Amino acid sequence: MVVYYVYPQWHKVSFGIIARKHIRELRKYIRLYEVDELVLPHFVPHTRPLLILHPLFYIMTRIGKHAERLIPRTRGIIGIDVADSDMISNLAVSITNYCKAMIVPSKWARDAYRRSGVTVPVHVVPHGLDSIYFEKPKEFIHFKELYEMKEDKGLVYLLFFCWHSAYRKGLDLVLKVYQELRKRRKDVVLIYKCMHADARLAMTIRRQGGIIISGWLNEEQKIELYDLCDIYLGFSRGGGFELNFLEALSRGEVVVAADRGPWTEYLPDFCLVRSHPCPYVLRNNPIHCGKGVEVDVKHAVKKILNIVKHLDDYKERVREYVDEEISKRFTWECIGRELANIIHKYL
Repeated sequence: MVVYYVYPQWHKVSFGIIARKHIRELRKYIRLYEVDELVLPHFVPHTRPLLILHPLFYIMTRIGKHAERLIPRTRGIIGIDVADSDMISNLAVSITNYCKAMIVPSKWARDAYRRSGVTVPVHVVPHGLDSIYFEKPKEFIHFKELYEMKEDKGLVYLLFFCWHSAYRKGLDLVLKVYQELRKRRKDVVLIYKCMHADARLAMTIRRQGGIIISGWLNEEQKIELYDLCDIYLGFSRGGGFELNFLEALSRGEVVVAADRGPWTEYLPDFCLVRSHPCPYVLRNNPIHCGKGVEVDVKHAVKKILNIVKHLDDYKERVREYVDEEISKRFTWECIGRELANIIHKYL
């Protein structure tokens, strides 16, 4: 049986990064071919393959009427996608009806699908980490100057990643919390990682003593940045999993995040802070139409100040938690086996 894995290959998006990890692991168990999502409207398979579409909603809305021609030529579709909010739209639910099954990265996402009316099977397969995250020793080559400045001045580095979707990622909440922290402790410094720095935003962060890192980082550079920093600000209002949180945790960072959301399925309780609902995660989004969560700014500030005061203790607790809970469960090898077992059910 042939399996075609369809995903965006023509530009760098988070879905593509995860898809390549899936493909690498699935090829250990399944005969699988990669297909760029741009090819799909003109795709004419002759072997009746099983199609994996990742991300399902984006691809299906792009191919539109071509789906009616394509589906009879296949053995079926397995959709892989997320739920960025606690509900998905009627359009999204109708798209899932074309599928034999859905695969999502968290129970949070599965519950959102069920709540919204999805009736096909929904399987949970979380994201994973490569072995380098658990094995690579700490060394500072790419960010040596920042490391030396940290050591010389006794700084505590906060880290925040914002590749896209600033509101969903909670950038405004990060800035509010950081502003309050700087009133109390000048040794706490925010490192803001983005793809392209907005001039006005960059000026705001630098005025508060923050540091901007922009552009694409390879895996070793990204790991070094995690190692450089002490506390990761996971202030997302929503999302299907939030892999950056898991990556930071695995490298020993204390990840501060809301006490509701998919990240609670892998973060330790001592990392979580009080939160409240917010009316939307992505305004006027045709797929993710539900509510999200926001960290309580005052409680987050209080939590971070306590972590800074007892940083060594918190980091030791994180190391123990990673050894006991994360390193054995959240590896791409484990995830690949889970994924293959699910796909075999539909071959």
